[in-house]
Amino acid sequence: MSDIAGTADRITWGELPQPVRTEIERHLGARVRSAASQLGGFSHGMAARLLLEDGRRVFAKAINCEDDLSGMYKTEARTAARLPRSVPTPSVQFTVDIAGWFAVVFDDLEGRHPRLGQPTELRAVLATVEQLAAALTPSPLPDPPTIADDYGPRLNCWQRFAELGPPRDLDSWSLSNLDRLAELESTWSEPAAGDTLLHTDLRPDNMLLHPDGAVWVIDWAWPCRGAAWIELVSLAPSVAASGVDPDPILAAHSSTRNVDPAAINAFVCALVGYWENNSRLPAPPGSPNLRRHQSHSAQVSRAWLRRRLTWP
Repeated sequence: MSDIAGTADRITWGELPQPVRTEIERHLGARVRSAASQLGGFSHGMAARLLLEDGRRVFAKAINCEDDLSGMYKTEARTAARLPRSVPTPSVQFTVDIAGWFAVVFDDLEGRHPRLGQPTELRAVLATVEQLAAALTPSPLPDPPTIADDYGPRLNCWQRFAELGPPRDLDSWSLSNLDRLAELESTWSEPAAGDTLLHTDLRPDNMLLHPDGAVWVIDWAWPCRGAAWIELVSLAPSVAASGVDPDPILAAHSSTRNVDPAAINAFVCALVGYWENNSRLPAPPGSPNLRRHQSHSAQVSRAWLRRRLTWP
């Protein structure tokens, strides 16, 4: 939503323990000639495109199992390995669990992050959102949590602000409408229920635009079951940040055009509250720019929500 390149202080391939690198190369059947770290995103584990001595390329991620984010890496690997082939995402080649480290190796994919302000690239992204809904309804995985169970404890920040007091630097519009925002937020979970497997973290840096024009989705670390429309509404703040009005898109797209606008308002309201709260927390280790990104997301999404609600 904001500039998301270079947001994490990542571990490099050369910083992995030797037994981990050796085991990855053993599975690959070739030595690594060079490694290009990927600096986007917000986690601090290794993420690198590896060029092998035999000319092949793969994409690898690795993290210490004692790291707080290791569960996220394992969830991503487990989810991606079980997705239907109709889902546009790189395949998992193998995982490694050795010397207290976890690693996952994917097929490498040529491409770059799509620019949502470019009409052709935005159309490709929207086509992929439609493709995801078709391929993942009903959910092909039996065990992901529901969106209410997974996100319910986090998407209630307006209600907590109303009960415990808002941040001192909260903007005047949010302060004057705090009780209304808390009430609206409390209604998001019921219309968000459904049986679609959701990525729930669609942003440009979690997508790759292939040279053939297709958009692929990566980083399946937060899967859950819910209504298909959640994906596009979650992406909409990134669309707004690119200078494009999301509302005509939501009115026309197959996943959102028949959704009650009040349901969309409630979910966007919950997202804004989450970002308002989390942007004020201390920066986590290895991700110094996460809070800046969340603050920008709150500003952009709040402005969009204000236009939709027309509250004074």
